[in-house]
Amino acid sequence: MRTNPVSVRLSVAAWAVAVAAGVVESCLAVAALLDGGGLHGGDWVGIAVRVVVYIAAGLLVAALARGRRWARLALTVLLSVLGLASLVVPAVLAVAAGQTVAEALSDGGRLGGAFLVVRVTHIGCVVLATVAMYLPSAGRRFALAAAGGPEPGCDRYRPPAR
Repeated sequence: MRTNPVSVRLSVAAWAVAVAAGVVESCLAVAALLDGGGLHGGDWVGIAVRVVVYIAAGLLVAALARGRRWARLALTVLLSVLGLASLVVPAVLAVAAGQTVAEALSDGGRLGGAFLVVRVTHIGCVVLATVAMYLPSAGRRFALAAAGGPEPGCDRYRPPAR
């Protein structure tokens, strides 16, 4: 069986780590809420939204691994643009307001150090995954899949014979 090119495998692995980091961030946030007095109604809604987002992200990563071009586009728009903005914009605003980068990327609580490490890992993996899925070999893989090429793909794109 043929495998995806290294760029696609790297992207899939980085997306998987990014999703896992997001789950860990959520767990740390829940732990901080519990430490601060417990969960309230709005917290449960936030948890439910995160569960849905991470399940959808996992399904998109699985589709990316199968060479689905639409999954690459969906990951780009939903996670690389919107998701990354939700992680970075508040931190940039906090730095602009006088916080250090470390303070801006952590939750500032008892679990701040762990939160910082997980958040930096999360952001780094999203950037790496996005770059990797747009490398030339990945582009050839998705073009081959769109043209009805072999599943799951190969390292070199060969146009169909005419």
